[in-house]
Amino acid sequence: MRLKKTSFWVKLLLLIVIVYAVVTLVNLQDRVTAAQAEVAELEQQVLYAEQENALAAQELEDLGSEQSIRKIARTRLGMVEAGEIVFYDADAQ
Repeated sequence: MRLKKTSFWVKLLLLIVIVYAVVTLVNLQDRVTAAQAEVAELEQQVLYAEQENALAAQELEDLGSEQSIRKIARTRLGMVEAGEIVFYDADAQ
């Protein structure tokens, strides 16, 4: 008789351990899935930042060219080339 009682408690303890392990594994799987989604989002952000850096590096490289200097002089400083005729709109305010 004593053997059957002990066997019942061992089975109950084993069931509790198994249920705990399953719950823990499900919880960990959810956390892993969330972490993988976060990694994918961060990889996209890194890719975007790398593209922005490449664009900025190209603009910086082009900044010293004569064409870039002329463009800046026209747009920011309002300069014109020698011999160019400038028209002003009298109606513009």
